Amino acid sequence: MRHIFKIFSTIIILISFSFNIFANEDNSVTRNKTFQIQAIVYSSLGTGLSLSYRFKKNIWLNFDTQSLSGTMSIDSNDGSTREDADFEFQTKYINVRNYLTSIFSDLFIQYGIVSTNWDTKSIVKSNENNQKKAVYKTNYPTKGVNFGVGMNWIFYNGLSSGLYLVRIISEEPSFTYELEEDWECSSSCRSNYESTVKKYTPNNSFYLTFGYNF
Repeated sequence: MRHIFKIFSTIIILISFSFNIFANEDNSVTRNKTFQIQAIVYSSLGTGLSLSYRFKKNIWLNFDTQSLSGTMSIDSNDGSTREDADFEFQTKYINVRNYLTSIFSDLFIQYGIVSTNWDTKSIVKSNENNQKKAVYKTNYPTKGVNFGVGMNWIFYNGLSSGLYLVRIISEEPSFTYELEEDWECSSSCRSNYESTVKKYTPNNSFYLTFGYNF
């Protein structure tokens, strides 16, 4: 938890710094819109909705929500069993976005908190009789922080689009294993499963958004 506390302290400092930036104020017609609503049409954490409010000068408050779910199956090398992996990711962000107009009018950095309801579960079944052999579960943390950088273009007709990259920082997940009496998952089996989960967990996500400002 110590590194999370340090990150939160950094966010507070950045917010305080942002609220005192006066030289970067952008008074253009497009930037003086108060609200923004955008659809998240692509990201590694799924589709969703992004809402923003122009709080002060180049400081926007932002709320994102998105979801992703699916199933993947893979057979064992000898074909005797298969592993069905179900995953569901529901992610919500509350961010401060600071537009760096002294560098480029559409460029922003964002920082804030994230709430995650992530679930990954793998069920091992026999291909012979479909009998369940084991269940491997990933227990993700429910909160963390995020940092991001991106571009957000606002046009004179109110339409807008964005491209940005976000990094989620949180505690490491934990794992539980439910095994039937005739099934064993050795330390190497568990290590392989856990490294695979960590490898494919989308802590870094690229976003493409389209919407409207008013």
